[in-house]
Amino acid sequence: MNPPKSGACLSSGVQTVASPLAAPSSAASPQSRRARLRAFSRLEWWPRSEEAAVPKWVHFLFWGALLLFDGLAVYSNLNAGPKQRMPQNQLVLRALLTNVLSASIFYFNWMVLVPGTVGRGRLWPYLGGVLLLLAAYVPLRFGISGLIGGGAMEEAQTAPQKLMMIIPYTLMGLSTIFFSSGLRITGDYLSGLRNRRELERQQLLTELAMLKTQINPHFLFNTLNNIYSLTSRKSDKAPEAVLRLAEIMRYLLYESSTDTVPMSRELAHLHSFLDLQRLRLPASAPEAIRFDVEGAGPDCAHPIAPLLLLPLVENAFKHGDLAARPVAVHISLHLAADGLLRFSVLNHVAPADAERDLPRQPGGVGLVNLRRRLELLYPSRYALDVQTPPGQHIVTMVLLP
Repeated sequence: MNPPKSGACLSSGVQTVASPLAAPSSAASPQSRRARLRAFSRLEWWPRSEEAAVPKWVHFLFWGALLLFDGLAVYSNLNAGPKQRMPQNQLVLRALLTNVLSASIFYFNWMVLVPGTVGRGRLWPYLGGVLLLLAAYVPLRFGISGLIGGGAMEEAQTAPQKLMMIIPYTLMGLSTIFFSSGLRITGDYLSGLRNRRELERQQLLTELAMLKTQINPHFLFNTLNNIYSLTSRKSDKAPEAVLRLAEIMRYLLYESSTDTVPMSRELAHLHSFLDLQRLRLPASAPEAIRFDVEGAGPDCAHPIAPLLLLPLVENAFKHGDLAARPVAVHISLHLAADGLLRFSVLNHVAPADAERDLPRQPGGVGLVNLRRRLELLYPSRYALDVQTPPGQHIVTMVLLP
């Protein structure tokens, strides 16, 4: 974080540091109350549109449940006796008013109460809001029953019997409120889960991009060193080395930005890199670099992450003994019919370096970089084995389908 400007620091000091002549804390209370009133008058307590939005599936689920209960009420009324039966027009009107009342507390709870209390970690205000909704729902429910009336049996009920209806009315209100709260909390949880997964995916993509950018400058640095060595010796191989480098850079810039590339393109890039390395060797050693490919033809479309094979090959040339004969570096790639890929790189080391571990390249590149990319791209579907027999380093990478 950048340090704040001096003007900002002075302004902050004037606002936060108490003066000996400052007014007592009670004098600030009216100001804070006025600030709260202004916030209330500006509807700052009302949830934002994205918080209050009700998904379509919630509408369908809620109104489907109401219509189901209405249908059961109509069916029960049709099968009731003549004395208990309510006129159909009164039954429909009663159901309509009851549904409007239930929808009012359902959507108010969804759009205002839950995001303003539970959504901000305030449990007790939520419970208080539930009690207030019930205090409004139950009397209105009694009012609907008194306004519409009912069958002969309901009209014959005494006042204490009608008062006992407060229990089912309270249960109905609680069911509506908790149904709304459950759907809202579940929807928010699923939305948060999707957002976290998307954030994790973006972080993985960012990390993969960063790892890939670490490879390119490192490779370019080594290759420019090789070309400089050729030009310092005034070698006729220098123009060809520049041409090979241009082919490789074209691949790095324009084709390796995708998540995967066809195996044929990755192998063509690797062949260009090997041709560039062969220019470092004397003309009498054309077979010092051996590359065997099995199961992957020139048009192989098997997908592979770009630049995944290069770090192992780079290590062989950076730390290997290129004077070893007849083969200094032996590379083999086998692609099975089921998609299993086995890639192995063997290089010789000088006797003085035979006992050392395979070095890690600077800046986190090399095996550390490769392992991290494999963890991100092929989780639980790869194996990377390093062996150090006397005078050799053998690295084998296996990618499972």
